[in-house]
Order: sequence, then C-alpha cells, then structure tokens
Amino acid sequence: MKKRRQPFRRFHQKLFLLMIALALLPLLVVGLVNILVTSNLFTRQLEESADLILSRTAAPLGQLYQEFQTAEGLFLQDEELMQAFANPQAPILRQVEVANRLSQYLTNIKYINADFRVSFLLPRNHYLSSYGLPVKNDPARIESFSLDKRTLEHVYWLSDDKTAGEFTWVVPLGSVAAQQLHGCLLITIPYSSMSAMLEGPQHLGQSQYLIVDAGNGRLIRSPGTVENAALQSRILHLPEEKSMDKSEYSFTEGDSYFSIRTIGAEWMLLGIVPRHQVLLPLYKVYQWTIGLVGLLLLGMTLLSIRLARNFSRPIERLASLVVRKKSEGANMHIPPLVRADEIGVLYDGIRELLMEIRQEQVLKKEYRLRLLQYQINPHFLYNSLDTIQWKALEHKDRELTNMIEYLSGFLRGGLDQIDVVTVEQELRHLNNYIGMQQIRYKGQFTIAIQIPEEFMQQEIVKISLQPLVENAIMYGMSRQAGGSLIKVEGWRVAEDAFCISVFDDGQILDEERVQRLLSEQVPDPDSFGIRNVHERIRLYFGEDSGLRMKKLEQGKCFELLLPFVERLP
Repeated sequence: MKKRRQPFRRFHQKLFLLMIALALLPLLVVGLVNILVTSNLFTRQLEESADLILSRTAAPLGQLYQEFQTAEGLFLQDEELMQAFANPQAPILRQVEVANRLSQYLTNIKYINADFRVSFLLPRNHYLSSYGLPVKNDPARIESFSLDKRTLEHVYWLSDDKTAGEFTWVVPLGSVAAQQLHGCLLITIPYSSMSAMLEGPQHLGQSQYLIVDAGNGRLIRSPGTVENAALQSRILHLPEEKSMDKSEYSFTEGDSYFSIRTIGAEWMLLGIVPRHQVLLPLYKVYQWTIGLVGLLLLGMTLLSIRLARNFSRPIERLASLVVRKKSEGANMHIPPLVRADEIGVLYDGIRELLMEIRQEQVLKKEYRLRLLQYQINPHFLYNSLDTIQWKALEHKDRELTNMIEYLSGFLRGGLDQIDVVTVEQELRHLNNYIGMQQIRYKGQFTIAIQIPEEFMQQEIVKISLQPLVENAIMYGMSRQAGGSLIKVEGWRVAEDAFCISVFDDGQILDEERVQRLLSEQVPDPDSFGIRNVHERIRLYFGEDSGLRMKKLEQGKCFELLLPFVERLP
C-alpha cells in the first residue's frame, strides 16, 4: 500500500518555490533590463553610425554633383556658343572663333574634374566636327534619350556594362520657347569612379545606392552588392514616398534601417543596414546574458534546495513530533537538535514544551494512580456498608449508623472518576469526612465553614479541601478543654480569582519544610497530601493557582488560590 505523504512535507516544496521565485525574479528583471538597455543602446548606435557613414559618402557625391553643374554652366552661359550649335553653317572666321572657344572650354573642364569627358551630339552635320572636336552627328542616340523639348530637363544615362561602363550627364541644348532641340551636351565619367565613392561603407555593413533617375530605373550601387529585383524596385519607389523637401531622413522597415540623403535637386543617396548583421555583437551579448542568467539560476536552485532543506527539516521534524505526540502520547522520545540559530532555539523551546507536557501527563497519571490505590470494588463496598448500617439500626446504635452513613457518602464522592468538581460538591464531600471525625474525636475540635454562595458553582480540584482539614485535625488538634478551632472561609482576591483558606490554631508546622515541599519540581513519594493538592491545582488551573501556607501568631493557615469565572444567571 502506498504510503500517504504527510501534509507538512509540502512546506519544503513551498519554501523551495518561494526561494526560487525570489531568486528568479531579480535575475529575470536584471536580464530583461540588460537586454532592453543594451538593445536600445546598440540600436541607437547603429542608427547614428549609419547616418554618419552615409553623411561621409554624401559629401564627395555632393561635390561631384556641383562639378557636373559647374561643367554644364561653363557651356550654357555662353549664348554665342549655344547659338552656334543651332546654326550648322557659318563663315570660316566664325567657325574658327567658335572652335577655339569650345576647345578652351574643353581644356578648362579638366580643372573641374579630371575624369570628366565632354562631348556634343547634334541631330545633323555641324562644321565643328571638322575641327577635331568631340562633336558628332547622331540623331538616333539623341532620340534614345527621350528628351522633352518643352522642358529640356536633364537626363542621366548608364551603360549596360557596369564594370567598364560610364555615367553620362545629358544636358539638352535648345529653345524652350520655340520647343526646338539643337543637340545634347554629354558630360561622362567612368562608372567605377562613382561606385568607388560607395565602396567604403561596404565593409561596415552598409549597402549604399545612388538614385540618379528613379523614373527610368537608374541607380548606382556600391561594389559587391548583390542585385535584388525586389529590393531595387523598393528603392526606386522611395522618391515617390518620401518628401524631397528634407535633405536627410531615416526609417526602419522590416529587418533593415534606411538612411537617406538628397544630393542636389535630383539625386538621392540611400544607405541600407541589415539589423541582424550589425547587431550580431548584441546577439552575442544576449547569448552571454542568457547563459549567465542560466548559470546563476542553476546556482540559486542548488542553493535554494540546500537552504530550503536546512530550514524545513527542523520544522518538518517539529511537525512530525506533533503528529507523533497525538498517537504516542507521553511515551514519545524527542531527539535533540544541535543548531545555534533561531531554528535551533525554536526547536529546543518546543521540545522542552512537549517534554513538560509529557511530564505533566506522567504526573497526572501518577496522581490518578495514587487515588486508585485507595479504591476497592465500589459495589461490594457500598453493599457491605449498607449491610453494616442495617445491623447497626437493628441494635439501635445511632452513632454507628451515622458514622457508616458519613463513610458511605465520603467514599461515593471520592471514588468516582471526575477530577474537577464544584465547590458545593467538594464541601459535601468534606462534610462527610468531618462528620466521621467529629464522632471519632468528640469535643476535641470545633470547625466553622463560611463560604459565600457565589463560590458554590466555581470549579475546584476534587479532594483538595479534605487533606487540608485532615492535616489541621491530625497535627493541630488540642487535647485541652474546648479543643482546637478550625475555620474554612472563602473570599474574592481579584475579579478573576478567589481564595479558600483552612485555618487552625494548633501547633505550628515546620514552615521551611512545607515551603520546600510546595516548591519542589519532583514530588516526595511520601507526601501525598499537601504536595498532591498543590500540584493538581496547578496542573488543572495554571501556574497562577495553587496552595500556599501562612504562619500566624495563633496558628497556621493554608490558602487555595483558584480562578473565578462569572456564571450566567
């Protein structure tokens, strides 16, 4: 049959769980706060670093944009030159003058940017092409640029071969008012020169893209960037979504951080940082934090098991003692516990309390055994006394009849199993004893009993007054005329206590011996009277109750101090 687990065994589990909770809560809070703080710190640093890296790239690109505008303006500001492109024929002197001027401009372009290469495309043959200048007749290519004659806005051209290709800044030449296109100014720079500006941040985890013509899908990416059609489509739609009024802004989308800078009026520089790649050190911090929290939790678990066991075992032992006390009673053995802390003090205190209870139970059994030693078969005794009493009545011996009646009543009150009786019942038992002694010692003592009526229903230990009166008769009785005087009186000493005294004017007992007898923890086997009364009263009514002796000038007095309980009418 499976042994049922004691309820108090749950205390160990509850204590263990409580200690784990108290240990786990700070660890989780510290770990969570650490992760949140570190995550916010890394994220903020990521954004600041991404913005700083993009700003460093935007500076040379902005300078390049200005160089394109400067180179463009160098030609467009010369109205005579622009007019010359509109007229394919001119006098020789005019042709030479225009050719020299154009050649000078082409030379000055190298001072603006050494990588610039300038050329002109015209829709028809022009005399400038015969002077060895970069002026070509190529109407088909002009048509491929899809220039708007109404606005003559810039367009940008990227060759299909990005590795060896070029980037071309296309400037329409013509008249907006007349909606005429005379040709195109082409400012070309190697594609590698521009992509090299985007190469630096690549090793820092940031991919950069320069959007030069979002409408026509033209952008420049940093070297080594893998082409992604979905990402490229997303990038080319950014100018439509984001306002170009702001020169810089940023946002987070999905797992990436986007940082944007506008270059001039038409270009947009974009930097994309994958968070998982840049935050890899943060993930390692997470792993270290989780590992550290796990180790601390393991250590706290082992420590909690030990501490819970250390604290719960004595308490479980105490609970076990209480359970065993109910089943084994006074025969239970209580082992000592060697501990110098509060648990040890608590255990020792409860152990002493249980031992005191055990000792009290032993004493009660001993006193009850003492009383039982005086008992014989009650029915046989009562029947025998009744027979003797009837025989005495037949012989008309009134004195013997009364004595037998007193003895029968005395034995009936003393041989029952009740330990606590009322004062009224105890006085009835005492009167039976006094009646027998007055027949035996005629005229040798006088007794007066004055107990207030309010005390009659108060409780008193059975056979507590009779031993005191017996002591007064046996040791205080005078053989002189008139005999000794014995008084039994009662009075209130407090709201919750009253006193019954037994006084006699006989010889004085050894007061020191009596006081020692009352104060001894282990009773004298030969002293069943006074000590018995005192100890039984304390057992039933507490340490504040008991028996005390007073030495008077003309005798001695024993006082019983008892609790007073108000009775409802």
